Amino acid sequence: MKLHTQSSMNHRRDEETTMSISQNTPPSSPKTFKHPRSLPRSINYLLKEQRLLFILVGILIGSTFFILQPSLSLFTPSSPIPQSYHGFDSVPGVITHTSTVTTPYRGAGRVPVGIGRKRMRVVVTGGAGFVGSHLVDKLIKRGDDIIVIDNFFTGRKENVMHHFGDHRFELIRHDVVEPILLEVDQIYHLACPASPVHYKYNPVKTIISFVYISIWIVFLYSLCIKACFLFLCDGGVHGFTGISDCLRCIFMFSFYFDVLEILNSDYKTNVMGTLNMLGLAKRIGARFLLTSTSEVYGDPLEHPQKETYWGNVNPIGVRSCYDEGKRTAETLTMDYHRGADVEVRIARIFNTYGPRMCLDDGRVVSNFVAQAIRKQPMTVYGDGKQTRSFQYVSDLVRR
Repeated sequence: MKLHTQSSMNHRRDEETTMSISQNTPPSSPKTFKHPRSLPRSINYLLKEQRLLFILVGILIGSTFFILQPSLSLFTPSSPIPQSYHGFDSVPGVITHTSTVTTPYRGAGRVPVGIGRKRMRVVVTGGAGFVGSHLVDKLIKRGDDIIVIDNFFTGRKENVMHHFGDHRFELIRHDVVEPILLEVDQIYHLACPASPVHYKYNPVKTIISFVYISIWIVFLYSLCIKACFLFLCDGGVHGFTGISDCLRCIFMFSFYFDVLEILNSDYKTNVMGTLNMLGLAKRIGARFLLTSTSEVYGDPLEHPQKETYWGNVNPIGVRSCYDEGKRTAETLTMDYHRGADVEVRIARIFNTYGPRMCLDDGRVVSNFVAQAIRKQPMTVYGDGKQTRSFQYVSDLVRR
């Protein structure tokens, strides 16, 4: 009864307020707008006079306009657009081209072929390194948005500093042995210590033994099954027989988790980095390119080597961490292609040289250049009859 009385009083107060407003308002003045003060009143306001319908129609028209708008407003549909662009070619490697076109807006000039297509979002792991930084230059010139991932183990900020301030460029300091979530269209996986000095100095950072990891995972899996029997069974041969079994089980669990934690700290670039990038490509449907090496052929018995040649490899040599790591990465890449339908490419890079290469990385060209600059005798390994395939870095990224 008390609530009913209060409600009646409130109702009368609202009527009196409305009457006073109507009496004080001149007949010719417009109706005073009252802002909604609660959610029901706001909804009621939107529903009146079909305001919500007009809002939805406006959103639909605006969305349609932005979707149909060309990516670059400087060019109209009547402008000639080159059609010779290719992202990934059918052979290992990346094919990009640049052509000269004439437009009514800028006249003759060198214009990236990518203008006639949707601008892509590309991630380059190891993009601050020697080859990676040149690839980043090429992709930005192509007109794409670039995300560089590098832990600066061998890469240098100086290689990409000239892109700082470009809205299409983003640099992330991150180690690819740890997962990362990104939304991209293409993944170029270049992250790996590529010089003998670096991967000889830290071979474990170059590769992780898949065999050891598999063994420990199998052990842990079998241990979990044993623990289930211990705690769920009620006696007998496989039953829980006392506190000693419980303590033994806890100790074994802690031991295996410690081992896995140690191995996790040693998950290195060639295997875990490739796995993480392949997993990312699978989840988001991105194209994936792995930069492998001619070292997968080992000490080849045939010259020149064809792509179908399996190689002659020493799996326990000093430099095997790099060779076997790349071979494992290639295996993982093809397994993801066959098993998960990931679109992949593998580029086996030979001896590359050019600007931004490290003079002390232990490779033949850098060794000769460094020794010549320092006026030192040139080092020749073996009998000096070895043959190498050299490629300038700009030719490599252009391919």
